[in-house]
Formats: sequence, structure tokens, C-alpha cells
Amino acid sequence: MSLRYGVVADGSLRIAHEKGEVKDRYWNPGHIFDEVHVITLADDDVTVELVQRVAGQAKLVIHPVGRPRVSNPLALRRRVLDVFTRCQPHVIRGHGPFLQGYYAVWAARQLGIPSYASIHDDVSIYRRFWTYGQGYAKITLYQLTMKALGWERYVYANADCLVPKYEAAARLIRGTRHRDKVRVIYNQIFLDRFQDQRPRLKEGDRLRIINVGRQFAGKDQRPLIRSLAHVDAELTLVGRGPFREAYAKTARKAGVQDGVTFIDRVANADLPKVFEGHHVFAINIIQPGVCMPVLEAMALGYPIVINEPRWGGSPEVCGGCADVVPGTPAGFATALSRFLADPDRVADQGRRSREVIPAYSGEAMEKKERDLILEMLSEHRVDGA
Repeated sequence: MSLRYGVVADGSLRIAHEKGEVKDRYWNPGHIFDEVHVITLADDDVTVELVQRVAGQAKLVIHPVGRPRVSNPLALRRRVLDVFTRCQPHVIRGHGPFLQGYYAVWAARQLGIPSYASIHDDVSIYRRFWTYGQGYAKITLYQLTMKALGWERYVYANADCLVPKYEAAARLIRGTRHRDKVRVIYNQIFLDRFQDQRPRLKEGDRLRIINVGRQFAGKDQRPLIRSLAHVDAELTLVGRGPFREAYAKTARKAGVQDGVTFIDRVANADLPKVFEGHHVFAINIIQPGVCMPVLEAMALGYPIVINEPRWGGSPEVCGGCADVVPGTPAGFATALSRFLADPDRVADQGRRSREVIPAYSGEAMEKKERDLILEMLSEHRVDGA
């Protein structure tokens, strides 16, 4: 029997392709499916050939149904159902607990098939506002609207499973009556693409720090930049975002602009080469959970310096092997100075990173998602699962 997978994607696949974030088998874990039908809330999208790898060996079909507008949420819902009625998936995945998740779960209910929502962000609107800052007021308004309409509650109540991508989101859901639906499956990072290139720091070397990530309120690296005034170090910032100019201004005011290098964009496949020559990955992050650059740095065998989480606890995944510091210039400077005082710590901490990361490998996470899908198919008595 031919098994078919339905997905309501988070955004246009064109954006993922342009960012170099198209991942192998992302929507076909373990090659379960023969067909993968992806709905995107866009007016058009990329050709299948550019993103085929997300479906593995399965036939991939992309269905743009139009961009969301204030006037068309119910029209889009009907288009989503029409697409899935034609292609007859056996299970549907929605991205997030809001619009995409709602469309996916609602359509699955109409068709009498299982569904699940993968949750890639914090489920607390209060924390999200602090994470993204006032410039993201429109997103906050959109999420509040989803709550007011009851669509977020609908997802939690009617999805067969809720799959947060980190524990911080899962903890809030576990405090509700939907606790038994929660399965944490971290984002995939395949270790065969990130060979151990554990750095070495020699006596007298200048410490070279790297940071990768979107430059916005949730990942505010200004404390890290200011710490350079107290350490013999230089910093490479990879990424772009609304805080770029603020970073440059902070570097100038701290008198460290000559030690800060900006790189706008790097394809995921080229990250290992960019990391070469650096000694430490450091990040100040307000968002709860763990971001992909931390996992990638650990996979490459780099020591991690990270701030204490704003909302308590320890950093996910890396907390047991990283230098966890107050998110202040002094906090970062103290941790970075320890590497200069004891250069062997760079290799030692990098080894610990590399030892921890296999438990969170893409292979392990892919198996978890595959097993989850097969379990849902079995419970719904789908032949061929």
C-alpha cells in the first residue's frame, strides 16, 4: 500500500531553500512514505527539484494555497481541506499551534485521520513578546488573535500528539490536561555532516570566538560584544537581523570594533569551514530551549559559553558540558578569560561537547519521529504502516 504524508508547512519553501536550511528526509523520517504533500501558505513556491531532499525517496508535491490575509482565513482553510481531500494523506503534520497547526489538525479531523503539531517556539505569548521585542508586536497580535478565536486550544485538544522541539515548551504543556500528548523531539542535526574538528588554543594565542544566529532581541549578543573590552579576544558574528546596526554601534562604543567581524550569511553546508580557526562558540540567548547553532557547534567539538536562562533552570542539551555564565559582559569575560589562562580547556571542553551531542543526533531524532508516526498509524489501523 502506498503511504502518503500531509504537511502544512511553517512558511514558503523558497525561504528555507535560500537560507540553505533544506534538510534530508525532514518530512519523511525513515523513508516511511511514498508520497509527501506539502501545503505552503504562499501564492507560489520553489520547484520540487530544489527541495526534493526533504521527502527523501518519496514523491514530493508542493501545494501553495495563498498567503494569509485578514480577509481569507476560512477560505484558506477550505483550500487546505480540498488539497488533502484530493491527495488523501494517512497522517497530517502542522507546524506550530497557530494557523498552520490549526489547518492541519482541523483537516485531519474532517478526514478522520491522525494528526500532530510540531511546536518550534515558546508556547507562552508573554515570554515570546520578551523574546522577540516590541518590533514583533504584529506577531504577538496574530498569536493573541489565534488564542481569542480558540484555534490554539483546538490544536492542543484535537491533535493526536504535540511535539515540542525542546523541553522548555514541553514543560508548559505538561502543566495542562494535554500532558499525555507531549513528545519532545529535537531538531535534526546529522553528525556525519559535522565531523569533530575540535580546536586547539596555544599559549599566547588570541582567543577567537564565533557566534551564529539571527540578530534580534531573542539572541542579543551585545553583552558578548562588550566583554571583548576585558579579554584578549576577537569575535565573529554570523547572521543578520534587526540588531545588526546596534551590534556595530556597541562595538564602536566599547572600542572593540577592530576585533568584531560580521558575516552576513553562510549556507549550512559551509558552517564547518567558517568555524575553522575559532576556539569557542559563545551565545547570549533569551529564548528558552536550545537553538540549532549550539547543537552544530557541539557537533563540531567546540566548547560552549552560554548565559543562564532568563526563566530559570539550566540550558538545554549543553547545560552539563558548557560554561554557563550570567548574561553580562563581566559574566562572559570571566568565562572567556579561563580559556586564556588554561588553553587546554578549549580541547577538553570541546571533547565534552562532542560526547554529549550523539544523544541528540539527527539519526536519533529521526527514529523518534518515525516511531511516533508509525504508532499513530497503527492506532488508527492504517494498513501498510
